[in-house]
Amino acid sequence: MEVDELLTTTRSARKTLDLDAAVDVDDIRTCLRIGMQAPSGSNHQAWRWVVVSDVEIRREPAELYRRHHDRLQGRRLAGHDAASSPDDRVGSSAGWLARHLARVPLLVIPCYETVPLVAEGHDAFTQATLYGSIFPAVWNFQLALRSRGYGSCITTIHLLDEPAVRSLLDIPDTVTQGCLLPVARLRSRRPARPGPRRPLSEVVSVDSWRGPPL
Repeated sequence: MEVDELLTTTRSARKTLDLDAAVDVDDIRTCLRIGMQAPSGSNHQAWRWVVVSDVEIRREPAELYRRHHDRLQGRRLAGHDAASSPDDRVGSSAGWLARHLARVPLLVIPCYETVPLVAEGHDAFTQATLYGSIFPAVWNFQLALRSRGYGSCITTIHLLDEPAVRSLLDIPDTVTQGCLLPVARLRSRRPARPGPRRPLSEVVSVDSWRGPPL
């Protein structure tokens, strides 16, 4: 796969995940090594990755995820948010994942040590440095997975019950959970097309927010 094709056609995988196919642990190790070649703030490399494979352990965070997803979906429907209706493709896909998360072979939670990044009174700096240190590695990991026939997607709903997940997986208080990645082989390796995106003229400006488009 050419680099541009990989970068422009890697999509969030939910319904396309094969819940019954075996996962090769060596593949996952390789993808994690590639993920951690990403840059991090001051090159601290303070990553920790929790890979949940045990079916019994997966059930609890999966149930927390489903419960919070259903609650959020109920609020959206009550507010008549058409973009989040059950018939919407993304909404339908997210609902499918919420119902089947416990069956996904691996749940990967990328974490980052927060202590070296704390700057009192500078929350914007701290948050940008923290998440800017973990999500490049997450994306590297996802691209490496895709190139080997696996899929994943970034999810964050479990963070609505973050203390419970922290306790379940014995994650220290000094560590921030970035997201949760369900990982499985893809059911189909058909060529994907780039997703629709807004034109640069609508989202890029020069020299100021209201400046001319690039």
